[in-house]
Amino acid sequence: MGKIVERCRRLRVEPVHALVALQAALAGGVLLLTPGAGNASALWWWALLPLFAAAEVLVVHVPTERSSHAHTLREVPAVLGLVFLAHHDYVLAHVLGSTLALLLWARQRGTKLAFNATMFALEASVGSALYPLLLGGAEASDPRGWTAALAAVLVTDLLAAAAVTAAISASEGRYDGQLLREALRGGLVAAMINTCLALLVVVLVLESPGALPLLGAVLLLLVAGYRAYVRLGSGYGRLQLLYRFVGAAQRPGEGGATAAALAEDARELLRADRAELVLLPGAGGPGARTAAVRDGGVSTRDWDGSPAPDDAWWRPALDGEPVLLRHAGRPRGTGDGPAAAPRDGIAVPLRAEGVRGALVVAERLFEEETFSQQDLRLLETLGAHAAVALDRARLVDRLRAVAAQREHEALHDALTGLPNRRWLTAQLDALLRAGDAGALVLLGLDDFRDVNDTLGHSAGDALLRSVADRLRTAAPGAVARLGGDEFAVLLPGVAVDAAVDVAAALAHGVGRAADVQGLAVTVQASAGVAGLGAGRGPGPAGGPATAEALLSAADVALCRAKERRSAVEAYRPEDGEATRRRMVLARDLPRALEDGIEVWFQPQARAADGAVTGAEALLRWEHPRYGAVPPPEVVAVAERTGLLRRLTDRVLAAALAARADWARAGHELDVSVNVTAADVADEGLVAAVAAALAGTATPPARLTVEITESGAMEDPERCLAVLDRLAGLGVRLSVDDFGTGHSSLAYLDRLPVHEVKVDRSFVARLDAAGSDATVVRTTVALAHQLGLQVVAEGVEVPAQWRAVADLGCELVQGYGLARPLPPEAVLAWLDAHRAGAGPGLRGQPAASRG
Repeated sequence: MGKIVERCRRLRVEPVHALVALQAALAGGVLLLTPGAGNASALWWWALLPLFAAAEVLVVHVPTERSSHAHTLREVPAVLGLVFLAHHDYVLAHVLGSTLALLLWARQRGTKLAFNATMFALEASVGSALYPLLLGGAEASDPRGWTAALAAVLVTDLLAAAAVTAAISASEGRYDGQLLREALRGGLVAAMINTCLALLVVVLVLESPGALPLLGAVLLLLVAGYRAYVRLGSGYGRLQLLYRFVGAAQRPGEGGATAAALAEDARELLRADRAELVLLPGAGGPGARTAAVRDGGVSTRDWDGSPAPDDAWWRPALDGEPVLLRHAGRPRGTGDGPAAAPRDGIAVPLRAEGVRGALVVAERLFEEETFSQQDLRLLETLGAHAAVALDRARLVDRLRAVAAQREHEALHDALTGLPNRRWLTAQLDALLRAGDAGALVLLGLDDFRDVNDTLGHSAGDALLRSVADRLRTAAPGAVARLGGDEFAVLLPGVAVDAAVDVAAALAHGVGRAADVQGLAVTVQASAGVAGLGAGRGPGPAGGPATAEALLSAADVALCRAKERRSAVEAYRPEDGEATRRRMVLARDLPRALEDGIEVWFQPQARAADGAVTGAEALLRWEHPRYGAVPPPEVVAVAERTGLLRRLTDRVLAAALAARADWARAGHELDVSVNVTAADVADEGLVAAVAAALAGTATPPARLTVEITESGAMEDPERCLAVLDRLAGLGVRLSVDDFGTGHSSLAYLDRLPVHEVKVDRSFVARLDAAGSDATVVRTTVALAHQLGLQVVAEGVEVPAQWRAVADLGCELVQGYGLARPLPPEAVLAWLDAHRAGAGPGLRGQPAASRG
């Protein structure tokens, strides 16, 4: 049976020495206990001596999974020796012939030679002692003789396999049963075949010696055929490994994983002890060295390209020159290269667009074979595929790095580096799905717009970065920037009450002076707090909690904190319905401006005789869910959503179109349209009014634009400029709800208005004792002194009509005259009123409100 060749470079000498001594002792003991008598023949001894030597030379090496197995014809001289030599002569011929072959041909020395010699002695002594016992008195050519020879050979082969396994396990410091299984799997079958051949020789020697040359030819042909078969099987196995290598090289992967897989596959394909994939640093990426060592795994380390002493033999490969380092039967560490070079090795260059380096393999797994030109060509093929694979892997790495950077940018704010709203939403969704407790704090800067307007946007950006740094340092949870001047702090596991305290501390910290472009800038911060339960939907049972609902709840609390100037507010459930109403109205308003908003009209008449002079346009929105939406709420929603301009244009167009219809029907009336302070601050209002007048052929004097007293005083200078331009068009101007605001009489004198409207709150109390009549009388007197017309609003009963007429009001408006009418009902009402118009109308009771 063959033997497992050397598996490691450095043997642990002491355990192997102990095995050598043990084998020698066992062999000597068997020799002493076995009688030396037998059929001695000097001719047979000299004939078998070279046969034992030849058996160690004519070796077929079969690579196994982890080493190589050497198949010999040693069983042939062994069986002949058992049959034709005396016990001690057999042992001497076996040991001397085999040892001389290892010494002179295989050039073994030292411990390894001593181990093999003592192993031969143990095999021979055990076999020669066992064979006579099994043979008994039978002839060697009898079936019993065959059985005895076969049993003796198999026992000695098992003993040799166990000895080799023990030696390797002792040298490596661990037992490896795979070695013994590999030896027995291939060795026992070969031993049985060789033993049968040897028995044929014995039979021919005893019965027909002249036929021995024929058997010799058969044996030589068998060895040649066996070697050819082994080469074919080895080539097929390497071809399969090559296919696997190429397939692995074509699969995309990360650079480090690809390099490790390529190095390990190259080591296995070339049947080497170690392989290394070396990449020079450059534009393609950093330098790295990935080493694959048998039984040692794969490791990677960075490399700056600086040479090391043991790199000299393969460094030409970095310059494009392949290297083939061979041995001629010498032990490892005695190669032809530098002192630090391995026994044998191959190095080939790696060249691709973004890759420059070398692929190196070293130390053939078994000494009897070294690397060849064929191996070099194979490794060059592997290197070409490996270079392309590494270039592709580095490209994949770069793409993944870019993707990771893009993902980071998508989840983080570019200005502050904090996570953004998208990141925060994902975190909130995860917490809500897990059912965890916690709170969300929303912080907003109260005076940030003033910083931007005064110092510029660069100062505002610097302030935001300063606030972000403070929150990042002080906040006990994750901080995110939602946009603008709003920041969020996520507090998992924190109750709402504790979160309110945290929010107060954070708002106070943000409010400290910050150095912005050399100036000490102080801004105040407000905070809204919402517990994670605030993210549930409406209704008694609630709905699935969502991140958007939670953010909305915190935003509601923040708005309330800003409105109340209370620094911190916690979300209340009742706030949620109001917020949802605002959100629904904001969602539905754009469509309502197309077909849902209506304009109704409330007539105005002269107080003296009841003749109708005009009508005020009133906004109406019947929402499908909330019913009639009050006009002030509609205006507020339009302002928040940026739709105020569209809303004003819609009402203005409808009012002027209706007035044109009345005129064509014979009712030449005025029409009044309300505008907000934001409308008056919009310089585009004048152009819109002019276009609407021209589009309906309305005389400008027939249009009255109403603005509230408080709205006129919100920005008097800007308001005055727009109102002057409206007056320049010929449009009449009116101050609505006069007496309820805080206007300055000096500004009122400067405004180009034509009338004032006394608020309904004063008119409603004219029939009761009090000072309201004095207020109305004074207002009327002041208006008349300024040359203004006075309209009394909210006139509902005849007594109020008579009172305002007696106080000097020129016009009346209210339920006492008519309720607000839809556009299609106005003409019918005008015709009916004209038929019964006159001073006596003031004595008629007002229509009920029901």
